[in-house]
Amino acid sequence: MHILDSSSDIIDQLQKSNISTEMRSLEASDWLVCEKHGDKILGAAGIGGIFHTSSIFIDQASRGKGYGKKIQQELIDEAKKRNYSFVTVLVDPRNTSSIKMHDDLGYDTIFRIHYSEKIIQDIKIIVFKKKGLLVKNLLTCFNTKLGNFFLACMLKIFRNYFKKIFSYDEDEIPNLNFKLCIRNFEKIKF
Repeated sequence: MHILDSSSDIIDQLQKSNISTEMRSLEASDWLVCEKHGDKILGAAGIGGIFHTSSIFIDQASRGKGYGKKIQQELIDEAKKRNYSFVTVLVDPRNTSSIKMHDDLGYDTIFRIHYSEKIIQDIKIIVFKKKGLLVKNLLTCFNTKLGNFFLACMLKIFRNYFKKIFSYDEDEIPNLNFKLCIRNFEKIKF
């Protein structure tokens, strides 16, 4: 297991291992946890953005071997060492293996957003300190229809800042479907 600050060298390694081809957000991370076999990266998790958003990707051939949980646990441990108050993650609720892994590690789902027809995200958080609890409590306001409406408005207005807020580095920022977001609101029970 390797913990690396983001650099052009690690980005090159991610690209050569085809990890960031599938999950370019890893390239925008401040630092990463990587599982390697020789020079090949089998999986990586990174963290960045204002909301300390974690991204994770495991190479297709390496899935189902426990690397995801191992890497994500190391990311949590390193975030604590670096004095983070919390870590967030955006998970597609249809990705049951990712949901189970994050739940098993202690992440709590605080709200869901139907971003578009294809993109649904559960926003999860793991809290380490009081400041993180404050952030969690603030984010739970989006777990109401009015709060989700407000979030949709903010995401439309601040679309150009999406990459910095969530450490997002995909080619295209998805376009929020405002009506779908409000119509398909689902309250998360915790």
